[in-house]
This record gives sequence, structure tokens and C-alpha cells, in this order.
Amino acid sequence: MYFNPGQLLVILASASLALSINFEWDCTNSLATCNNACYAVNCKGKPGMLNYDSNAGNRGPRRTASGCNRTPCTNTNYRGSGNSCDEYPFASTTQGGTGAILRCVDSTENSSEGGQLGAFYRGLNNGQQFGVVVRNYGGAAFCANAGNCQNDGWEFKLQSGSFVNARDENNGFVPADSSKPGGSPFRKFMGEDGVERLWITKDPSGTIVGDHVWNGEGKKVMIVSEVFD
Repeated sequence: MYFNPGQLLVILASASLALSINFEWDCTNSLATCNNACYAVNCKGKPGMLNYDSNAGNRGPRRTASGCNRTPCTNTNYRGSGNSCDEYPFASTTQGGTGAILRCVDSTENSSEGGQLGAFYRGLNNGQQFGVVVRNYGGAAFCANAGNCQNDGWEFKLQSGSFVNARDENNGFVPADSSKPGGSPFRKFMGEDGVERLWITKDPSGTIVGDHVWNGEGKKVMIVSEVFD
């Protein structure tokens, strides 16, 4: 069978789109965990593209490396924002573990996030890469107002054996947070269902237009356009 160059480009582009996978995270019942992810990516340079690790045995060691298994949400001052330790990148990805950004959240919010991720993972193979988009994020300040990276006092990390504020400065050792904005707004995209979503990545040139996003219920929605304010 012969394909002219134009047909071949279309076929290759279609194959590329088919391989693009994006986790659609509904923040309605997990605003604090969405907030943590947005802060981690936008303000601390954590990756927006992640790789799924299907070996559940690796998650405990990653939570130990990140500090979540040290129960900071019961025995440190960070417990003031919740009773359950959330981490980004997720412990279920190869990027999780050492250096993850932590936030204490209500356990119901962690359960919502975990349930959505678990359902999404059923469609993935081990090692498969995926992006993250969020919707219903209006109450998550670091998502909705991503230009501001000033720590609200509840973002922290494990550093040299102790929990410290995850400051917006890269070195993390200055005595106080900077008051100046340190991030830039996430890019917005519209789905075929008329719902706006944020793409949680700092990629300035890529796009998810034409891609499908998958939610925790297995529903796929095509992204049809980028939204410019």
C-alpha cells in the first residue's frame, strides 16, 4: 500500500494523538490536593508529566522518602491544615518519593484523589506516561491564581531529615518567603463538553487540543480548543 507524504503525516499525527494520555482530576472534593499539585508544579518545578508504576510495593518506600510516612499531619504544626499527608508527585509514579512537595489535607480529600487515580490507572500499562488536567479548581488558590507562588504556610517538604516550608525560592533555605509572584498562569483548555480545564504543566509550546482526557469514571472527553483570557 502506498501513502503520499501528506497522508503519512496525517497518519503519524493521529498515532501521536492516540498515544497521548491525560488524567482528568475533578477537584470538587479534593481542592487541597489539587492545590498542592499546582503549587508543586508551578512554584517548585515538579514535573507535570508522570510515569505510572504499577508495582504497589514501591509506594510505601516512596512515601517514606517523601516524608509522608513520618506522619507529619499528626505530630508537626503542619497538621493545622488537615489530618492526612498529600504528596506530589504521586507515590504511584516513578517521579514520586524524595523531594515531593507535601501538604496536610482532610483525609476525605486524599480519598477522592486516590479513588480517581486508581480508576484512571486501570487503563494504563506499567511505565506509561500521562499528563494531568484539573477541573472545578476554583477554590484551589495555587491553581486559580497560579501567578502567585508565595507559600500560604502549609506547603512543606522533607529536607535533611526535617520538615521545612517549601518556599517559592529554588534553594529553599532563605528565612522567609518572597512576596513577589514566582509562577505563571497555567494554560486553559476547553473540552467538547463545554468544561474548562487547566493543564498542569509548564510546557509553553505543547498542546492537548485533539487529545482525550480520562476521568476516574472511565469517561473520555476530547479537548477542542485552548482558552485565552
